[in-house]
Amino acid sequence: MLTITRAGAEALEDMCRLLGELFAMEQDFSAAVNIDKQKAGLTLILNHPDRGVLLLLKREEQVVGMVNLAFGFSTFEGGPVIMLEDFIISAAERGKGSGRFFMDGIVEYARDNGFLRITLLADAGNARALHFYEAAGYRYSKMKCLRLTLN
Repeated sequence: MLTITRAGAEALEDMCRLLGELFAMEQDFSAAVNIDKQKAGLTLILNHPDRGVLLLLKREEQVVGMVNLAFGFSTFEGGPVIMLEDFIISAAERGKGSGRFFMDGIVEYARDNGFLRITLLADAGNARALHFYEAAGYRYSKMKCLRLTLN
């Protein structure tokens, strides 16, 4: 049975394992995986629930997916929005409908908590992920992602 739960510190190792799997697929991050930074970032999110939430997808008691939902505000929407990051379903779990179940739960969480939009970035070369997001109702924006690294 699949369930969606809030993550806690006890899931740090599972989340780092999943992030390693995710970052290995992403062109921007595959060469720079750093487990200490991953743990630090996850801990910050766990310690600041007003800024975001980490959700886990579990099959029975095994963690098979995760997502980072970062909270913000949109002047265009006139209210709270979510930046969806780090969405990953373990390789062994893919193709079973688990990703769709998880995404439906994420959208339900957003609606139930008064969020007005979910935005996400996806690796442009990951056709399978892009198709998944399109099938879940996400549409392309005319906006282009730009990044300035400060460290």
